[in-house]
Amino acid sequence: MIMKKLLIDTGPLISFFDESDRNSPKIRKKLQEFRGQLYSTEAVITELAYYINDLKPAQLYIMEWVSKGALKILTISDTEYYNILQLMQKYQDTPMDFCDATLMYVGEREKIQDIATWDNDFRVYRYKNGSQLHVVWPL
Repeated sequence: MIMKKLLIDTGPLISFFDESDRNSPKIRKKLQEFRGQLYSTEAVITELAYYINDLKPAQLYIMEWVSKGALKILTISDTEYYNILQLMQKYQDTPMDFCDATLMYVGEREKIQDIATWDNDFRVYRYKNGSQLHVVWPL
C-alpha cells in the first residue's frame, strides 16, 4: 500500500495550532482522520512560528511534531535556490511568495500531488509537466 503524501501550507497549520482560529476544529478533525505523511518546508515552519509568536506552547508543539516525524520537513539545498527564484519570477504577477515557491519546488521534486492550503494561488501554479497540485480541504 502506497502511503499518501500531503504538503501542508502555513494557513492550515495556523488553524491547527491556534484554537481561537475559526477553522481550528475543522482542520483538527481532518488531520486526525488523515492517514499518510505530512510534508512542509522550513520556510513554512518559519512563517508559522512568526504568526503564532504569542502562542509559545504551540511553538513547542510544532517542534515536537517535527522531531517525531509527524510533519516531515523537506529541505532545500543551496544549489536548489535558483529553482525557487525561477518559480518566483515565473509567477511574479500572481505573485508567488517564498513559502509558496518552496512548496511547489519540493512538491515537484518529491512527486507530491496534494496540498492542504487556504491559498487559491495554488490553483494557478503548475509543475514543469503542466500538472498542478490538487488542493484538498478548502474550508
